[in-house]
Amino acid sequence: MSDAEPTPADAESAANAAEAAAAAADAAADAAAIAATEAVEPQEPPLASLDVSMPGEPTTAAAKVALPEFGGSHPSAGGKHLGVLLDVGVEVAAVVGTRELKLEQLLSIQPGTIIDLDKHAGQPIELYVNGKPIALAEIVVVDGRLGARVVESLSPRKHG
Repeated sequence: MSDAEPTPADAESAANAAEAAAAAADAAADAAAIAATEAVEPQEPPLASLDVSMPGEPTTAAAKVALPEFGGSHPSAGGKHLGVLLDVGVEVAAVVGTRELKLEQLLSIQPGTIIDLDKHAGQPIELYVNGKPIALAEIVVVDGRLGARVVESLSPRKHG
């Protein structure tokens, strides 16, 4: 039976397993990004498992993998394991305020239109990394350009 041609079911099973593995890799990347933004209390390394079974097939779980412990307040505190991620680019956005508009209001925007936002002058703005809130900040001017001074870090468990 080892010389048999792969069936469409085999290909679909392999594709689903690859998709599940990609999702696990994305989750690991998210965990590394969270660990890089805040200090984590030392604890036992968590174990992760991945169920790659298909409906109608026996359940098969991937091997459990011990994840590295991240600690300290600096991203390099995770040691050599985190070092490979330090060159990964992330998008940082500073949100001054938001406002929901009706489509009619949106279409009537022209130069000179003022849009009232949900923040008051002097109130902290939100900083986001890859769409996730990480900190509150105040707007500052640095060499004639806008910047943000972090005034409070946000826990991903509270705001994510």
